[in-house]
Amino acid sequence: MALTDAQRKANDKYLAAKYERLPISYSKDFCAAVRAAAEASGCSLAGYVKKAIEAQMERDKEESDAE
Repeated sequence: MALTDAQRKANDKYLAAKYERLPISYSKDFCAAVRAAAEASGCSLAGYVKKAIEAQMERDKEESDAE
């Protein structure tokens, strides 16, 4: 079912207010490996990348707390 113009505008407004894009570039081989790993784990690509970033942030926090 297609969105109405009002629904699309509301979605665009919400996304602009609540989300920010983090554009990054990697080699095609690396991207294919990440996509395959995400699929193998049953996660979406975005979910897989988010989990990896959160895990690294937690490790960094633990390291800085230990110092």
